[in-house]
Amino acid sequence: MPNFRKVEKLIVANGWSLIRSNGSHYQYKHPDNPHTITIPNHNGKDLSIGVIKNLEKVTGLSLRR
Repeated sequence: MPNFRKVEKLIVANGWSLIRSNGSHYQYKHPDNPHTITIPNHNGKDLSIGVIKNLEKVTGLSLRR
């Protein structure tokens, strides 16, 4: 599973921009997508499969490589 850094690089490269952070959670927004996505950053741990699937659904990106 990918961790926060890998996912962040992919979404930023695809036009998502950081709008706010609160503790270890970062929220991103895309100008063409009405959704806001939240990605947890927990000390380099891999993201859970549920978080990955939700991010893939909202962003349309393939994050499980």
